[in-house]
Amino acid sequence: MFRPLPARWFELLTAQEDLTMALETLAATHIVEIEVHSEVATRMTIPDLQGRLEDYHRLAHRYHEYWPHEALPPSTAPGLPAPTMEQALRRLYGWRDDADALIKKVETLRAERTELNLLREMLVHAGENAIDFALIAKAGPALAASIHVLPPGTRIGQLPGRVIHKRVTTPLHDFFLMIGPPNEVDALEQELMAVKGRHLSLPSWLAGGVADNRRQVTERLAEIERVSKRLLAEVSALVEKHDVRRALNDIARLEWLVTNVSNLPITENFAWVTGWTSDTSGKVLESALQRAGVRGVLRFPRTPLGKSAPMVLHNPWWAQPFELFARLLGTPGRNEADPSRALALIAPLLFGYMFGDVGQGLVLFIVGLALQRRWPFLRLLVAGGLSSMIFGVVFGSLFSREDIITPLWVHPLEHPLPVLIVPLFGGVVILLLGLLFNAIEAYWRGDVGSWGRVEAAVLTLYVGLTASLLHPTAGLALAAFGLVWYLVGGAWESYSGGASLLTALGHLFESVMQLAINTLSFARVGAFALGHAGLSLAIVTIADVSGHPIAGFVVMVVGNLLVIILEGLVVSVQTTRLVLFEFFIRFLRGEGRVFRPLAPPSSPQT
Repeated sequence: MFRPLPARWFELLTAQEDLTMALETLAATHIVEIEVHSEVATRMTIPDLQGRLEDYHRLAHRYHEYWPHEALPPSTAPGLPAPTMEQALRRLYGWRDDADALIKKVETLRAERTELNLLREMLVHAGENAIDFALIAKAGPALAASIHVLPPGTRIGQLPGRVIHKRVTTPLHDFFLMIGPPNEVDALEQELMAVKGRHLSLPSWLAGGVADNRRQVTERLAEIERVSKRLLAEVSALVEKHDVRRALNDIARLEWLVTNVSNLPITENFAWVTGWTSDTSGKVLESALQRAGVRGVLRFPRTPLGKSAPMVLHNPWWAQPFELFARLLGTPGRNEADPSRALALIAPLLFGYMFGDVGQGLVLFIVGLALQRRWPFLRLLVAGGLSSMIFGVVFGSLFSREDIITPLWVHPLEHPLPVLIVPLFGGVVILLLGLLFNAIEAYWRGDVGSWGRVEAAVLTLYVGLTASLLHPTAGLALAAFGLVWYLVGGAWESYSGGASLLTALGHLFESVMQLAINTLSFARVGAFALGHAGLSLAIVTIADVSGHPIAGFVVMVVGNLLVIILEGLVVSVQTTRLVLFEFFIRFLRGEGRVFRPLAPPSSPQT
C-alpha cells in the first residue's frame, strides 16, 4: 500500500506504416515512457523529416493566418513517416498555388482599409470646412502636399515660412497636413519621420468637401468588407478542396514524432518501440492498441540489464494530490515508503488546527473546488478547507467571531495551554509513524537485523521518554530498557562494523536530541492556532469600535479576506515545513527515478 512500484518494461514490434499511430496511441494512455533499447535491430534516424519540417514552417510563417484554427481530429490512416510528410506538403503547396492570388487581394484590401480608417478618423475631427482632399492628392509639380499621422502630442520644430500647414488632433493620433514647395515639404517629411510619423495615402477618387469625403470613405470601407468576406470564403473553400486540415494534422503528428522519439530501432519493414509503463497488468496498453487498429506484437519481458526502472506511485484519487509533498524531495525509491496516503490525513489536520474557522475554511474549500481543474495543486485546499471548517467547530470560530458557535472543545485564547500541548502529542504520533516507515523500509531492504539492534532501541527509548510525561515510572523503565537495548546492540554493531562504542553513544545522543527538537517543533502548530485566534479577535474588536454597522461590516469583510490570503499562505508554508523537515527526515530520501509519461501530440496551433 505504501511501497512505490517500479514501472514495467514493454516492447512493441510494429509495422513501419503503423509507427506514428502506435506512438500516438501509447502517448494518449498517459502511462508510457519511451526509452530506446535494441540488441538486434539497426538504430536509424527517422528519415529526412527535419528538412521537410523546415519547409512546412516557412509555409506556416506566411500563410498560417488563413489555415484552420479549430482543433483537428487525429488521422486514422497508417503510413510511413516520409511519404506521409510529402503527401501533406503537396496538399499545402497545392492550396498555396490556388489561394495565393486571392490572399494577395485580401492583403491589398486590408492595407487600403487601414489607410481609410485613419483617413476617416481625421475627417471626423476635421470639422466642416472647404478642404478638397482630391486637390491635395493631385498637387504638383510647383506645390507638394502630404498628410502625416503622428503620435498624439508630438512636438514639431520650426516650420519653413512657405509651408502652409493644418493640424487635426484626435484621441488616438495627430494628423499633420502641409502644402508648400517640394524641397521644403520633403525636408519637413524627413523631420516627421524621425518622430515616428508615417505618410497617409489619399485615394484618387476623393472629391468634394469633408462631409462628402466622409461618406465616400464609409461607402468604400463597406465595399472592402464585402469583397474581403467573399475572397476569404473562396480561400476557405480551397482549404476544404485540398484537405488542408488533414495535412496540418499529419504534419503536427510527425513533428511530435521527431521531437519526442527521434531515434528508434527500425528495419526495412518494422519498428521496435520500447520503454516503461505504469500499467502493471498490460491490459490497458493491449486494449488501446487493439482499438486503434495498430498492427504489432506487444510483450512485457524482464527489464534489460543496465536499465533503471522509474518508480510509479499507485494511490487512490483522494491521496494523489498529496504526492506533491514527496515530490518536493524527489521520487521515493524502490525500498522507500510513499507517504501520500498518510499525508492525506496528517497535512489537513495540521492545516486545520492552525487555521480553524468555519467561514474561512468554507471559502478555501470553495476556491479549491472551483480552481482545481486549472491548477491541480489547489486540490489541497479542498481537504485543508474542510479540515479548517471542522476545527472551526472545535474552536467555535465563524468568520473570526467566537460568539456565534459554541465550541466543541475550547476557545483558544481562553485556554491557551491545552491548545499548545495537544499538537506536541500529535507530533509524537507523526514522528512515530516516520520511525515505523523507517522500520518497514529496513524490512524491504533485508536489513531488519541492523534496524532491530540500533534503530528499534532508539524508538523504544523515545517512546519511553515520551510516556514518562504521563506515567513517569513505566515510561522511565521503558526508556531504561531502550538504553540497555541500544548499548547491547551498539556494542554488537561496533564489534562487527569496526566502529567504537563511543561513536555509537554519540549517535544515540544525536538521535534522541533530534527527536526531541522535532517533537518541540510541533508546538508551533498550537502557537499558530493562538495567533489565528488573536488576529481574529483584533478584527472583531476593530469592527465593534468602528461605531457604524456598515463600517463594521466592511472591517469584517476586509479583515477576513486578509486572514484568508496572508495567514492561509503562512499556515500552508508551516504545514509544508513540518512535513518535510520533521516527518520526512525519518525515512524519505527520494532516491527513485521519476516516471515521465510521453505527452500526446496536440492539435497544430496555426
